[in-house]
Amino acid sequence: MNKVLLLVSSILLSLNINAATLDKVTMPDSVNVKGKDLVLNGLGTRKATWLRVKVYVGGLYLEKKSKDPQTILNSNGVKYIRMHFVRDVKGEKLINGWNEAFASAVKDRSKIQKRIDELNALMGDVKKNQEIVLTFTDKDVHIEFANSKSGTIKGGDFSKALLSVWFINAKDEGLRDGLLGL
Repeated sequence: MNKVLLLVSSILLSLNINAATLDKVTMPDSVNVKGKDLVLNGLGTRKATWLRVKVYVGGLYLEKKSKDPQTILNSNGVKYIRMHFVRDVKGEKLINGWNEAFASAVKDRSKIQKRIDELNALMGDVKKNQEIVLTFTDKDVHIEFANSKSGTIKGGDFSKALLSVWFINAKDEGLRDGLLGL
């Protein structure tokens, strides 16, 4: 009986050895994206409104871990953010969130406004347990929306601006700190 218990315990422990969990959402410690092995830099929970309602758990994956937002934003290579929603969110709320985040993080949005509009056009209602996945490169950002829509928005400047919304004047410091692994 003890041997069976030991075997079951070791199997259960091995299932999560290469993963991290936050607020009942588990993400792998590493992923392969565009042929690059990326490591989980950190997990954070996006909370909204004065009630601090949990919206999604985000995971930031990088080629090399960093706790410094400027190092992350200025580094070359692939970056990857996975947003796992823990509640239903209407598309208009997502669009408002993106617009507020860009307004806070990017001083002059005039050069990227058309691409912000492209991002917003990809948004729709998201259900609990669906994901938005963003893959950032030096030339563009690829967005997969809730396993149904996807699009690529060109421009390294837009890729960096979009990534910056999690770090520059971030509305949710807990999410930012979690993504930075702090």
